[in-house]
Amino acid sequence: MTETRELLINESGAVCTLTINTPEKRNVVTPSMLLGLEETFERLMDEDRIRCVVIRGAGDSAFSSGYDIAAIREDDMIRNFEGDNPLPRAIHAIESFPYPIIAMINGHAFGAGLEIAATCDIRISVDICLFGMPPAKLGVVYSYRGVRRFLNLIGPGYTKELFLTGRPVKPERAAAIGLVNFVVKPEELEKFTYGFAEEIAGNAPLSMKAMKEMTNVWQRSLVMSPEDEALLKELTLKVQDSADYKEGQKAFAEKRKPVFRGE
Repeated sequence: MTETRELLINESGAVCTLTINTPEKRNVVTPSMLLGLEETFERLMDEDRIRCVVIRGAGDSAFSSGYDIAAIREDDMIRNFEGDNPLPRAIHAIESFPYPIIAMINGHAFGAGLEIAATCDIRISVDICLFGMPPAKLGVVYSYRGVRRFLNLIGPGYTKELFLTGRPVKPERAAAIGLVNFVVKPEELEKFTYGFAEEIAGNAPLSMKAMKEMTNVWQRSLVMSPEDEALLKELTLKVQDSADYKEGQKAFAEKRKPVFRGE
């Protein structure tokens, strides 16, 4: 995968930096950028030279403000549910990469941007950003795979708080609930992150691969019954076809508070 305008790739020794590069839109993630992430991780896995990856956003205001609303298709919710969309494919590539990945959270992280960070193995954040999951404010239902990722990371109580309120979370609270590992000042972020990355890159490759996969196996151990999956799919389709979903999208575009009617 060659570098594109939306995804910058920089390799330095055993560390690779992937930069979400849409700063004019607060680093929204687009379908093409997500597919670029997937292809890049596949290449890095095949080459087996990189021992640590850092994902960051361009500039200093946002890690990623989420999925590009203009790129959302009518059937995206069910496609995300089924794993057949750029977002779940990119998330799977991050999770499957055998070596550690650090989210260098240099600014706000919302929605799909926060899920990308949550999928990384370690999260290092500046102390002046916000984290949020706004699907309930947009009339959207998040994929169960995405929700499960947060359940694994911060537990059911904090996951419900994050998703059901849609309230932004400050870095101190994010650290307290386990959403991030470290919080540092903006001027310390790069030195701290890359010092951490270099330390990781010097560790035993086979050991790191085994322990990352061991953790992933345990996180995947809960098996959903066919009945539960069918129920969640039915609920997802109901939301996707609702008037509230259309109202949420319209209100976002018009920069106003949506009026939801439960239909």
